[in-house]
Amino acid sequence: MSGSPTWYSWFTFPFFAPLSGGVSQDISTGPYQGVPEIEVAVIKEVGSFGQQLGIISEAVRELAEKVGAMPPAKSAQELAKSSEASRELTPLEKLDVLIERVDRVKAAYHESVERDAIRALERLHRVDPGASSKLAARFR
Repeated sequence: MSGSPTWYSWFTFPFFAPLSGGVSQDISTGPYQGVPEIEVAVIKEVGSFGQQLGIISEAVRELAEKVGAMPPAKSAQELAKSSEASRELTPLEKLDVLIERVDRVKAAYHESVERDAIRALERLHRVDPGASSKLAARFR
């Protein structure tokens, strides 16, 4: 036995390729600016960011209507097509457009979920009519 390296000893050299070791780390994907634990608790126990923003948007709209500062009701399409489109929208008009766009996204989502539910119920009816009748009766 000599002390010199053998041909296979080069293959046992501890070589670490990129990402070959433990690479777990806490990467927060949320937009949390405060204490993440508190933010998560608020979202779980109180309401999502969307719910919170929805309430604030509706409150601002209601206050603007009570004060008389709300512009005449126009849809987002009317605002875009009107001759006033060249001017900058007021913050309340922007809020109104934003609320309308959010409502359209919600409506599209609701329609999609309803279509999926109908397809699933029709599929269940083809496979097991009794189970589909029982399920339909459950939601009446």
